[in-house]
Parts: sequence; structure tokens; C-alpha cells
Amino acid sequence: MIQEFSLRKIPFIQENSADINNPENTDNVKILELSNTIDEWEREILFSENGFYTLTGKNVENKTKEFISNLETLINSKITKIVFTDINSRTQAVLLKNTKINAIKEQMELYEKKQLKEWELEVYESAISSAKERAVLYRYNSEIVSSSYNQAAKIIEIMANEEKWDNKTKESKIKIFESDFYLSLINEFIKDKNVQASVFYEKYKNKLNVADRENIEYCIKELKNNVIAYNWAKELFSYNLSEKENEKEISLVKDKDIEPLIRHFFNEFKSERKKETESKKKEQNENNWKEIIEVLKTEPDKAILYIDFSLPKENQKNKKEYIKQIINKKYIKTDKEKFINLFKELYENYEEFKKKDISDLRTFFSEEDFKIIEELKKQTEEENIVFVSDYDYISKVLSDISDIKTEEIYNFIKYTISAINDYKKKNKGEIDIESRNKIIKSALERYNRK
Repeated sequence: MIQEFSLRKIPFIQENSADINNPENTDNVKILELSNTIDEWEREILFSENGFYTLTGKNVENKTKEFISNLETLINSKITKIVFTDINSRTQAVLLKNTKINAIKEQMELYEKKQLKEWELEVYESAISSAKERAVLYRYNSEIVSSSYNQAAKIIEIMANEEKWDNKTKESKIKIFESDFYLSLINEFIKDKNVQASVFYEKYKNKLNVADRENIEYCIKELKNNVIAYNWAKELFSYNLSEKENEKEISLVKDKDIEPLIRHFFNEFKSERKKETESKKKEQNENNWKEIIEVLKTEPDKAILYIDFSLPKENQKNKKEYIKQIINKKYIKTDKEKFINLFKELYENYEEFKKKDISDLRTFFSEEDFKIIEELKKQTEEENIVFVSDYDYISKVLSDISDIKTEEIYNFIKYTISAINDYKKKNKGEIDIESRNKIIKSALERYNRK
């Protein structure tokens, strides 16, 4: 029985062995392996992080040919090295290669064509946008505006042919372009506050879409009103009339949209003139101070003759007092309360303090203290931020000392400033926050009698 079982099984084993060792089957596995190689190349080379399908626009041009050439070289090399048992297997391998590569190539060419088309459209759109921008930049040159328009129109015509637009689409695209083109120009003229905006609007308003037209009409009306009001106010201001006469003239304006604008521009002119006058007076006062200080060095008795009596009385008074003190005492004693209050003024509104004429403070401050104020006036915005921070901290600490005297606060300020300046000279540079805080802490400990 055992022998019979064995004899029955032998043919079965032999049959399976024949399948495994079948040359045709082995060749098929090798062909399948070749197919896997192509699939792996497709996955890793085309779909990888920096592969073919990540290329966009012009960058993809002719890349299909380049990639496919590399693939063919790779697969041909693989096929050459494969040892086939059946002579027909190599033919099948070559057929597989061509079939798979052609399928891959077809998809790559479609992608390349799509990307190049998108790039082409981007270039056209960019050219149209550049033409509009150039027209805006040269808006006061009618020839360039016209040539920019024509250039853009030609590009639209090319796009229409390339994209095979129907007449309706083409007309729609042209309308959109023209509306954008003339709207851009009109808006720039409005920004320039130039009446050319009105000229362009009247000429090309039919090219604009309705929504933009309504907005532009409002803006142009505002522009016209502003131009009329500006010229009206400027002429009235040039007459140098009294306040009462000015008011009478403005009240005669019948257009209630323009009247408030005239007042606005008139007040702007007044404000500008005031600034110019103050600036000239400030410069005049500063120069007069310099002149008096120089004369005091050589001919002190004549210094009073050099006072500019066209300046306000307060300026004259301060100079007389200064001359008197220099002649009698040879120096100026600092008004410590004024000195401290000036720091508060600097803290509360630095921008206003920077504009202030501090020349007359020479009457109340020693030369050393006046130079301190001059330096504070020159400090940068960043330096002022540090100053404000220091002031907040120091004033809080000093306010806790109930019986502190003006003299002590003055001495504290002078000590702190002197210590900071010494640090800067010694280290030839700006003081860091840590060193600054140490100086302030030392000064507080020195003057904190509590």
C-alpha cells in the first residue's frame, strides 16, 4: 500500500517541477520585472518631489523628450543584460517597453502642452498689464498712451486667434480691457488732482462699466469742487484782507458744496503761513542770540545794541536780562524748577518740544545746562523711547519721597546725565540698558534720603 501511494505521487511532483522550470515562465517573470522597473522609474522620476510633474510653465518645455530619452536608454540597457531562454521573449520585452513608454510619453506631452499653454497665456496677460502700467506712468504723454493701448489691443487679437474665441467672447474681453485701461488712467489723474481726469472721463466714459462710472463721476465732482475751492481760497488769501473781510467774501459763495472747501483751504494757507513765520522768527531769534554771545566776549557794553528789536518783546526782555547777568556776574545761574519742568515737557510731548525755540532759555540756564537741553532736543526717536522709560521709572520713585526738595531732584538729574555721558566717552559708544539701569539705581540710592 505504501509503495502504491508513492508511485501515485511521483508523477504529480514531476508535473509541478516542470512548471517551475519552464523556460517560458522564467522569461515572463523577467519581462514582468522589466515592467516593474519602468513603473518604478515613472513613480520616482516623474512623480517625486522635484520630478517632471512639479515643473510648471516654460520650465517644462522639451522636458518630455529629455526624460523619455533617459528612460529609453535605461530600459535598453536593462533588456541587453537580460538572458532570455525563448528567442521570442526579447521581442515581447521590446514590445512591452515601447507600449509602456508610449503611454507615459503621451501623458507627459499632454502635461507639457497644458503647462506651456498656461505660460503662454500668462505672458500675454503680463504684456497687457505692462501696457496699461506704461500708459499710467506716461499718462501726460498722449502718444505713449495711444501706443500702449494699440500694443495691448494687438495682443488681445493674438489671444483671440490662439484660443479661437467666438465674436461674443472677443468683444467681452475687449470691453473689460478698455474699461480697466481708461479707469486706471482716470484714477491716476484724480490722485494727481488734475482736471485731465474730467477730460478723459468725458471722452471715454462709455468704455467704463456702469458701477465704475458712478464712482468716477462722484470722484470727479469732488475733484472739480476741490480745484475750484483751492483756486478761490488761494486768490482770496493773496489779498491779505482782515478776518472780517475774508469771512464776508467766503459767505458770498452760493454753492454750498464749495463754501466749506474754501474755508478748509483758506485755513490751510493760514496755517502754512503761520508755520513759515514761526520758522523765520525762530531762525532770526537763534541768529540774534549767537550774535549777542559773540559781542559779549569782546565788547559787553555794546551787546544791548545788538538786540533785534523787530522780534517779540519777550525775546528782547530775555536777551536784556541775559546781558545784564553776564556783565554783572559773568555767568547764569540755572533756574532749577524751570530745568526740571522742561524735562516734564520733553516727556509729555517730544515732537512739540523738538519744534520749540529754546534760545531764550539761555537767560535761565547755565551754559552747561543749556547744552544738556540742546542735546535732548537732538535725540532720536529710539533715544526718546529710552528717555520716556527712564522718566516713568524715576518719577515714580521720586514721588514716593514726600519731602524731597527741588535742589535734590536737580542734582539727581545732573548726576545721572553726567554718569551716562562719562560712560559713553569711556566706552566710545552708546550705553547698554543694564549699565544705564545701574547708573540710575546708584543715583536713586545716593539721593533717596528716605
